[in-house]
Amino acid sequence: MTQNPLDQLRPNHLPDPVSFWPPAPGWWLSAVLVIAVITLITVLLIRYIRRNRYRRQARQQANILFNAFQKHQNPLQFANDCNRLLKKTALHAYPAEQVAPLYGNAWLDFLSRKSGITAFSAKPGQALGDTRFKPTPKVKDKQEVDVDQLHKLTVSWIRKHHA
Repeated sequence: MTQNPLDQLRPNHLPDPVSFWPPAPGWWLSAVLVIAVITLITVLLIRYIRRNRYRRQARQQANILFNAFQKHQNPLQFANDCNRLLKKTALHAYPAEQVAPLYGNAWLDFLSRKSGITAFSAKPGQALGDTRFKPTPKVKDKQEVDVDQLHKLTVSWIRKHHA
């Protein structure tokens, strides 16, 4: 009897398992892209935080001024302090040649243009104009300065101005 040739074959054997290392080129490319995106997002976030640090500090200073007003209750001093804070903030955000010489209505127009807030020509904003230099802080219709509104207006300008 002749031997069956199939009996001479070795049994099936499985190939070696696929290793996880080294990864395929697609995984390398994906890893590089993910690292690049994370780096870019981190750099942009740090830039944004640094660029707007002066806004956070100015808002904190505005709240400190408002708390100080609660103690001294002098609206004229509060209006001057708010004006000084806005000028300092504007000088940080814009060229000094553009901001430093402004006062009175030109200053109020600048504040309105750069933030889109029209309240600087209304009652609370007028306290930052020439009315600060009068013996009693009055606005056009002879009412005292609205300190709460002036504080909100100051904080709003700090937040919204386009630098």
